[in-house]
Amino acid sequence: MTVRQIFFLLLLVVPLSVMLLGTIWAPFYWLFVIAIPLLLLGLVDVFQKQHSIRRIYPVIGRIRYLFESVRKEIQQYFVESDINGTPVSREFRSLIYQRAKGDRDTRPFGTIFDVNRDGYEWINHSLAPKEVISHDPRVIFGGPDCSRPYAASPLNISAMSFGALSKNAIMALNKGAKAGGFAHNTGEGGLSPYHL
Repeated sequence: MTVRQIFFLLLLVVPLSVMLLGTIWAPFYWLFVIAIPLLLLGLVDVFQKQHSIRRIYPVIGRIRYLFESVRKEIQQYFVESDINGTPVSREFRSLIYQRAKGDRDTRPFGTIFDVNRDGYEWINHSLAPKEVISHDPRVIFGGPDCSRPYAASPLNISAMSFGALSKNAIMALNKGAKAGGFAHNTGEGGLSPYHL
């Protein structure tokens, strides 16, 4: 049985059912307030010639047009992830909004990017490097016109705040950073007495 045939069956069954229920308990007659407009809407859909979906699926075919009208919003808020939107991803838009408001633009607890996918480049740490370099690699910030250029290590301690680590862990990391001559990012918790 097609949806169209079911609709014609409902044209008979619904009014008869409401009248029968109304004889048992009078407030059931209020169902006509819902049933009559829906049945009339279905009749309009069945006999109109412009939209085949509405003709084949009376009343419920209109839902398609409702969803079509909010498709972009559903796609943006419920389907696409933070990193695959086009032309600009949600992740990038959020970064712009946060910077425009002067808010923090970092994300705690790591990254949302798939670091294992092909094409994602990063450096794994190694306990046993193949070659030990004899010099201390540095990146210079500031050119010849800079009064206080800064020589930064390319490898530093990532953001881990005092709330995430104990005081002993923070102090051990800082001793290592001092011995190695590199930076320790204090994380979103800010600078604690144990970072100094």
